[in-house]
Amino acid sequence: MLTTKNGGVKSPTFSKEMKKYLILRDTIANKERVRAGDIVELDDATAYQLISCKKAELYKEQPKPKKANRSVGLKKSDTPKIKKRAK
Repeated sequence: MLTTKNGGVKSPTFSKEMKKYLILRDTIANKERVRAGDIVELDDATAYQLISCKKAELYKEQPKPKKANRSVGLKKSDTPKIKKRAK
């Protein structure tokens, strides 16, 4: 919270940047009904209200795991060759 020279309270300024938020409980955001688990883009003012009510949190994207080539016996394979049993 910021104060002005004459003692009044000045609300924090918000940017117009849209960020992704994870909705924790069913609610209304951007004049639409959103359900728990949805990921929506919100402006800072709306997001601040939902976060203060514990209805949303900032969405952190999970890094996608690198796909491995699991084929066995091919030239492009990353896995070691198969060990065969002795006769």
